[in-house]
Amino acid sequence: MSTSTEGLLAQAREALKAGDFEAAIRFFRSATERPRAASVVFLELADALWANFEFPAALRTLEELAQREPANPSPVLLAARRMFQLGRFPESARFLSEALARVPANDTLRQMLAEVRDREGKLAEAEALARDALNQNPHNALAARSLAHTLRRAERCDEAEEVLSRQLREHPGPDDWRLNYELAACLDRQARYAGAMSALQRAKAQLRPAAEPLLDQWRSRAQRREEFASALDRETLGRWQSMAGRLQPVTPVAIMAGHPRSGTTLLEQMLAAHPGVVSTDETGVLRSQFIEPMVLGAESAEAALREVKEFDAAQLEAGRAVYFRATMAHLGEPTRGRWLVEKDPLATQDLGFILRLLPESRVIFPLRDPRDVCVSFFFTLVPLNADSAPALGLAETCASAALSLRLWRHWRRVLPQRWTEVRYERLVRQPERELRSLLGMLELEWEPAMLARAARRERGVRSPTYADVAQPLHSRAIGRWRHYAEWLEPHLGPLLELLKEFDYGGDG
Repeated sequence: MSTSTEGLLAQAREALKAGDFEAAIRFFRSATERPRAASVVFLELADALWANFEFPAALRTLEELAQREPANPSPVLLAARRMFQLGRFPESARFLSEALARVPANDTLRQMLAEVRDREGKLAEAEALARDALNQNPHNALAARSLAHTLRRAERCDEAEEVLSRQLREHPGPDDWRLNYELAACLDRQARYAGAMSALQRAKAQLRPAAEPLLDQWRSRAQRREEFASALDRETLGRWQSMAGRLQPVTPVAIMAGHPRSGTTLLEQMLAAHPGVVSTDETGVLRSQFIEPMVLGAESAEAALREVKEFDAAQLEAGRAVYFRATMAHLGEPTRGRWLVEKDPLATQDLGFILRLLPESRVIFPLRDPRDVCVSFFFTLVPLNADSAPALGLAETCASAALSLRLWRHWRRVLPQRWTEVRYERLVRQPERELRSLLGMLELEWEPAMLARAARRERGVRSPTYADVAQPLHSRAIGRWRHYAEWLEPHLGPLLELLKEFDYGGDG
């Protein structure tokens, strides 16, 4: 076994390929201890630690490298991005500030810090940073978008529109779609709905070449998800649930499903204010560690079902250990017997696998007028991937919302687990009444702090809709779809039956 730096790195990388994180980390650590170890060795060690959910150790490694190379911004920049992923925005800002101190002329770092300050609600500082970044580099479209977003949050939509229009006119480029998304939001806020839709359509047109392959992938995944779910009946799910008593209990779990823009973030913030609840806010652990490889990556739905049905207690325990260890790492705190609310708006489409791994779970389904869901999802700037690709067009957006509702219709017929629906419209108009009903399902007492969403946690909201949930409760988003009815209605075919079934059949 080679002990040279090159040999240790080769062994570490081979271990990573084999999925042996502990061996890889051991080899990388040995390589960092060699004289004059290159910075890449520390960065690879930090990546391996992060992939193994050893977040504090990964950060210590990056900080050690930062001390060794005081002029190098890379380790503190990576630390900032990692903290951002966890929703720990003050720590992300601290690392970004340190990176900026190392390279003060870097407008990209200044723009990134502006975005983090915006997430913290420090709008004056965010505005100043974004303006400085744009002054440094007038071509920086991301800085222009950050500045406009902060201005819009401060109810200065006229100024935001001016920034965006000037940037689009004077410095057109590959990020114009981001600017047009923000412009659409500004125009929507000003009730200029035709202009908002025009800006969105320009954004989608620019994205289409990159998004089309992802849209094809979404269609394939949608079919796989529906085939997998429809093959699960109440008898099968009941057998799976009966295994819960033979599994090691860890903490009570509630799966918050729904569909993107159905009110999941608002409801999660309310629940997180309860002393008996801790929430995940879309860690992606279930998807990345289990659903992607075992369900979506299988040869067929039949092959995936075969493997999942054959899990024995030992395999389930091993999977649960991975899930809870990774989730606790994301939370940065133990649950201490509190309800763990696993919030994932796409969990509806993968609920079958989730309830195989976590059969003791209860299920929360945030329900909102699908027409409002579609308009909101269409307007939301989200990372482009196979699950967000349907937002490319209103027809695909409606098809995606219909998939979630069809699958929920199936689940509520066959689930042996306790479940409840929380209607967005009632939640914003009669929040205490709707929350009390939900708490009854979780067997929790009423907590007034839920109405203020005074969440007692260090993590911020990572969802792209963080700015919306920072506002006081309001009902102006109810019936928003009517402003865009002429564009939306031609594509509502997949939803028409479901609108009636879920009591959204009228015009309200």
